[in-house]
Amino acid sequence: MLAKNIFILSLVYAIRLLLPLLIIPILTRRIAADDFGVYMYAISTSAWLSIFVEYGFNISATREIASNSDKASIARTVAGTQTAKLLLVVATVPLLACAILWLPVFQDHIFWAVTAWLLGVLTALSPIYYFQGREDLRRVGMIEVGGGALTLLAVYFLVADANDFNKLALIVLAARLFSVMLLSRRMYGEMRGHGPLGLDWQAGIAHLKSGFHVFLFQGAVSLYTSFNVVLLGFYCSPVQVGIYASAERLMRAGIGFLGQFSNAIFPRLNALKMKYPEKVKNFRLQVLGVFLLIGVIGMVATWELGPVIVHYMFPSSAAEVNAILVILAWVIPAIAISNVLGFQYLLADRREKMFNAIIATAAVTNIAMAYFLIAKYEAKGMAISWVAIEWLITIVIAIVVFVSSRQSKKA
Repeated sequence: MLAKNIFILSLVYAIRLLLPLLIIPILTRRIAADDFGVYMYAISTSAWLSIFVEYGFNISATREIASNSDKASIARTVAGTQTAKLLLVVATVPLLACAILWLPVFQDHIFWAVTAWLLGVLTALSPIYYFQGREDLRRVGMIEVGGGALTLLAVYFLVADANDFNKLALIVLAARLFSVMLLSRRMYGEMRGHGPLGLDWQAGIAHLKSGFHVFLFQGAVSLYTSFNVVLLGFYCSPVQVGIYASAERLMRAGIGFLGQFSNAIFPRLNALKMKYPEKVKNFRLQVLGVFLLIGVIGMVATWELGPVIVHYMFPSSAAEVNAILVILAWVIPAIAISNVLGFQYLLADRREKMFNAIIATAAVTNIAMAYFLIAKYEAKGMAISWVAIEWLITIVIAIVVFVSSRQSKKA
């Protein structure tokens, strides 16, 4: 079951990220470089905005559902989580206003600012947390495959040149709406008859409180990951933003699978802690070993295969994109290690405050360091800042886990 869930989550992620990557070589040959930069900026901005609505429920709500076999309780979790997400949608409206007023890339592209906000909201409203908690992800995979395939076909046949640039936004939004509607219908169908599924304001506020520390973690992480592209847009041209965002998108296509593996393992670890606590230590060590191996292989594979992929996808700016990709490859083993230590140790042991303190410090450090590096090296400076922060986080978390383990043995 665990292997099956890892496969399906990886498939879902692949459709969400790799299929858009297949769209890129179509766009780089059909629309202007500036428009391509705006598109990549909008996609990256939507990923950052989605964090404010998703609020970490893919961890906190998944944990609640995975550790509960009572369907009435699960129905209450669903009602509370969905209500909380709707409250957060309203709360993100000011962020849309800020994007229109202050983000230079969107100054002449208000339509794409609205698109970024809507795409972020729709992405966050997807109830994948429910299917993760139930360890039932087959339908999620089918729906994402269908939506991704339709998107790719629509772009290929409907976006012929620069005149179709705004049509691209409608295609992306329609595909995301399609996925959210089908998954929500399936979830509510399974929960019908087990409890009220309408809006529950009291439960929604309770879920906002219970998931707050996880949200802080997700928000802080975003300040040195998805926010990097948004930050770069304040200081660089759309073309420079497009170059960095292209390399970063390729990188995320790989390292994102680590997150999907971890998402599939996370509910299994929580269930194991409850039923067979004596098996947890070996399970964690096995996961850490596998992730470390994947991280090293991923870094080497990026160096070897990156130039070939970049040349095909970005023929007009292959050298610039590849130079960024070579630097970013160093984050893969760092993220592999910190993912396991952070999620499977600190978060699984409900040490969110400690984890948040590390991540928040790193986020602030990244913004300050990136400011000076961008001023001197532009997109390369942003890449250097991300690599440095990821390794700093990994080292600090490793020290915390090691010290905690020694203290637990003495106790």
